[in-house]
Amino acid sequence: MVVVFLFFYNQATIIITSEKRDINLSFNLEIKTEPTADELREKDIIAGSLVNQELDVEGVFDVTATKTVSSGLVGRVKLVNGLSKDQPLLKTTQLQAANGVIVRTNEYVVVPAGGSVMVDVYPKDPEEFIDIEPGDLTVIKLNPASQAKVYGVAETVLTAKPRQIKILSEADINQAKQQLLEQAEKKLRQEWQLPEQQKVTVQAVEAKTDKTIGEETEQFNLTLRVSGKYLTVNNDQLASLIARKAENLNLSGVQVNNINFNDLEYTITDEDLKGSVLAKVNYALEALIDQNNPILDPANLAGKGATEAETYLLNYDLIKEADVIISPGWNKKIPKNEDRIKIIIRYE
Repeated sequence: MVVVFLFFYNQATIIITSEKRDINLSFNLEIKTEPTADELREKDIIAGSLVNQELDVEGVFDVTATKTVSSGLVGRVKLVNGLSKDQPLLKTTQLQAANGVIVRTNEYVVVPAGGSVMVDVYPKDPEEFIDIEPGDLTVIKLNPASQAKVYGVAETVLTAKPRQIKILSEADINQAKQQLLEQAEKKLRQEWQLPEQQKVTVQAVEAKTDKTIGEETEQFNLTLRVSGKYLTVNNDQLASLIARKAENLNLSGVQVNNINFNDLEYTITDEDLKGSVLAKVNYALEALIDQNNPILDPANLAGKGATEAETYLLNYDLIKEADVIISPGWNKKIPKNEDRIKIIIRYE
């Protein structure tokens, strides 16, 4: 009688903690402003539209790229013209600093009336040259009346020593473009009153800088024309389409969580169609182990020891943890009677 009681008393509870796994789903989609009922039912088509807008953004950015200069060049000088007429200056125009040191230009320039130009300067006498501190320089061969109006300005130290200068690089421009694209996206989101999770695509249409690549400068101005766009779609229709796509996958023994549209990624592949847009959709279905999964069939667990059963279960990638509880405690094997095996799945 006792033996019969213990036989029926023997049972096992197996507690499974499910591990989430992404199942990637990718398909082409057509978004139409007015799809028909047949198209919605039979094709990869949903209702929606593309919103598109262009805007200009600009900013001033610091230059980070440098190079070492060790040629006869001692620096750059700003030539200022305070006269009401243009002032031409010869290729070898000489400018004298407060310490008496003279530098010369190496190109013919015309300084516009009321304006200025930047020029490279070289020492008149390289062997006698000493550093020139920032300040005004006198254009030697101009008449005294004009020298007060037309003059040079050294904005940095002029030196013949090898020195590092900042030059505009493509990397500086690309970094500035990225900052302006982020600024444009933020501005469009505010204007369109979109939630943060709504995907907005921005791309540069045209870029203009006030400096050229390789030019010596501390800063540069960048103006960017940006095209911004986003898709509005019928989420219910999209969810139904994703569910249809999932049915074609081998999902035996797993269950799929509800669709989170914030995780949806798409790439517009053609927006020049009349009344519709083509897009490539990428979505990760979140899969969890299901009670009907063959690995949880009690027949595969009956008669195993606790450790053996746990090792067997943990070999499956959708199982994070497995805990086998056999009662009474002195019994070391899971009952062979499948009806006495209880399986509990926990979802985190």
